[in-house]
Amino acid sequence: MRSLVPGRFTSAVVRTDNGDLEAQLSDGGHWQVKVRSEGEVDWRLLCVGHLDGRVLAPSPPTQAQATVRIGPLLIDLVRRRAEADGVDLDLGPREFDLLALLASEPGRLFTKDEILRELWGYKEAAATRTVDTHVSTIRRKLRRSGVDGFIVTYRGLGFKLCEGVAV
Repeated sequence: MRSLVPGRFTSAVVRTDNGDLEAQLSDGGHWQVKVRSEGEVDWRLLCVGHLDGRVLAPSPPTQAQATVRIGPLLIDLVRRRAEADGVDLDLGPREFDLLALLASEPGRLFTKDEILRELWGYKEAAATRTVDTHVSTIRRKLRRSGVDGFIVTYRGLGFKLCEGVAV
């Protein structure tokens, strides 16, 4: 197993008969693991976190590991579903990945450039509003379910998910 070290190694893809597993490392030392089953086109975010040494291929997550709950927000990473106060948010694939990334570390500011690299695969900074648009759509879906204020914008910097800010 190769270790992922900031500045030396930024991604690895392991191909199996059942699909692909991809590990990526950001410049800041944060990592994410995505999975793509045989025949699927889109990658699914499996887990994210801080880099502590080496990243090993994860074992299949238990139900407890596959579910993130933050106040009224429930994110099922395996089924790729999110709900707020029991209402399905009906998120698109990129919306789900973005919400899962923000929920992986509530209270942590994710810069736009970092989000673009980690979720869209951008290699360098880009002038695009795609992250803003996706955040806006997620906020609208959260408001429809009766939850508001979870995603905070830091103008010119990025976004973070804050716990316990609900209407």
